[in-house]
Amino acid sequence: MTLVGTLHLVVDSSDSEVGARIGGRPPQVFDGQPILQTHEYLLTLAAHTAPWLGDRELSVFIRRGFSIGDDDLEYPDIGVRAVLHPPSSRSAASAGRHSGLGSAALIQVPADDEVTPLVLIAPQPVLIQNEPSYANAVEADGHRFLFQINEEGWPVVAEPQSEFVEEYLFGYGSVYFYGSADATGLANEVVPGFLDF
Repeated sequence: MTLVGTLHLVVDSSDSEVGARIGGRPPQVFDGQPILQTHEYLLTLAAHTAPWLGDRELSVFIRRGFSIGDDDLEYPDIGVRAVLHPPSSRSAASAGRHSGLGSAALIQVPADDEVTPLVLIAPQPVLIQNEPSYANAVEADGHRFLFQINEEGWPVVAEPQSEFVEEYLFGYGSVYFYGSADATGLANEVVPGFLDF
């Protein structure tokens, strides 16, 4: 798998129907798919955001009703899913929309920016509790770290009545994604490994 430098994605003040985005209506490619009956849409990484994506997008879903008090917090049974798919604009339908999330574009900022990224694509994870053993199970299956969603990166909205995220999804922590690749370095599977909070 082609190693990537560090990329930081943050929530933009505007929305987008295509490309990297968070919340709102899921990509149209999922219309009528069973995942929308059990999971809610979280975000999409645009094609070519990282070398391991190639010309595909990756969308992340969270199990409907997921809570950090549940028992599905670790690989392979974690209540989060990552799905590789062809580029797809937002659906016209709202099935699978997460009601507690705003809808916005994700944009890249310089890695040395003062802003904490919501999505960190990097060679190594940034752990909260500094417990590398959390990754033992997912790494034992041959997966390596790809990116993390860090809740410290949620946007701060000026108007208190219009928060972007209603409540923290991962206990104000991070969820870490791993994957395996084919001979060309493209990810052929992306899986959530664990939560750290």
